[in-house]
Amino acid sequence: MKSTRYPRLQNFLLGPPGLLLAISLVVTACGYPGSTLRMMITDYRQFEPEALQLVIEEQSSIRFELAEVPLERRPLGALLADEADLALIENNVAFARGIRAILPVFESVLHLAGRDAYFSENLRRTLSGANFYIANRSSAGETFVKLVMHREGYTQDQYRISSAFEDGVTDFIIYFGPINPNNTSWLRDGFSLMSLDDQLNPRRKFYEEGIGYSAPGMKPIMIPALTYDSPGNEEALLTVAVDTLLVTRKEVSESAIYELTKTFLEQKPRLTAIAPHLFSGINESFDPLDLNFPLHPGARSYLERDDPSFIERYAETINMLVYIMFLLISTFLAFARWRDQKKKDRVDIFYKRVFEIRDGGSHLEAEQRLSALYDIEREAFESLIEEKLSANESFRILTDLFAVTKEEIRNERDQVAS
Repeated sequence: MKSTRYPRLQNFLLGPPGLLLAISLVVTACGYPGSTLRMMITDYRQFEPEALQLVIEEQSSIRFELAEVPLERRPLGALLADEADLALIENNVAFARGIRAILPVFESVLHLAGRDAYFSENLRRTLSGANFYIANRSSAGETFVKLVMHREGYTQDQYRISSAFEDGVTDFIIYFGPINPNNTSWLRDGFSLMSLDDQLNPRRKFYEEGIGYSAPGMKPIMIPALTYDSPGNEEALLTVAVDTLLVTRKEVSESAIYELTKTFLEQKPRLTAIAPHLFSGINESFDPLDLNFPLHPGARSYLERDDPSFIERYAETINMLVYIMFLLISTFLAFARWRDQKKKDRVDIFYKRVFEIRDGGSHLEAEQRLSALYDIEREAFESLIEEKLSANESFRILTDLFAVTKEEIRNERDQVAS
């Protein structure tokens, strides 16, 4: 037997309102998980992603996870293919549509290592047929190798670039990353660090002074002597560096990137404790115009959060403009009052002339008085046309005065005639 004790309640629960209420309760119970951001981490990790994940998820509503990216994929390609939401990219990478910068993170320094037996096997010390291993599929590394080989006069078929180290085949290791003596996993036995100012290098001055002109974003830098407990660093090493940016896709929500930027900057001490060689240089006092990618709106919103508003920024100029406008308005009103008063004075003159004809012209014939009155009336209307008089209440009174005076003169003329 069906219960009909509460038919309205039953209809509410089984109808659309009840369904909406149930959905709301489920969503509320599950909670809002926030955005999930996938970050691509390169081969030679200079930090523990789990530690970074812990900080971000504790301090924001963002869920942080590692992106699953094919081994041959570069960071920029992973972003463009929507395989990752975040990646670290050197600031010499050319602009690509749909990619936005968040902030500079650290300075990537070129670590150049050569196989110890290479030059003993190659007495002429040429680079013809050289095999270059570029760690982390670095765009800066590839740019550097191609620039060096081009300046040495080699074509691309006279050397080889690889994204994988090949034992017994690789001649040079090209690693762009932070200076970190505690992590040299990219270096291999039988290889020694090399300096670009080697006395046998005829183009060493180029790396000291001119590389930034041929490879925008790159600049010379020194790795101090004995920084690395590795062969070749007994002396200071001349090399090059480029800023590394944290970038994202344009489609990633503004609120998520705002939170991420806020977390990176506010939690800098904690991040620096995790990886000082990476995060100690993070700050918000950088020039966005120096970046090869425009800022993401979320990052821009956070970085400009304390900037004065338009009104605050130009308060003095606005005050001056308002003051000038007030002076102009006051001057205009004063001029209008002066002009009206001048027109009023002209009307008063016409009043006086009409009164003189009406009150003091009894010795004249009526026709002469009327003629003089018509002349004054014509002059008044011509002044009105020429805007020497205003068609206001004073002018209306003048026209009434003309009419009344003419009527009085005609009445006097008729009385005399009778």
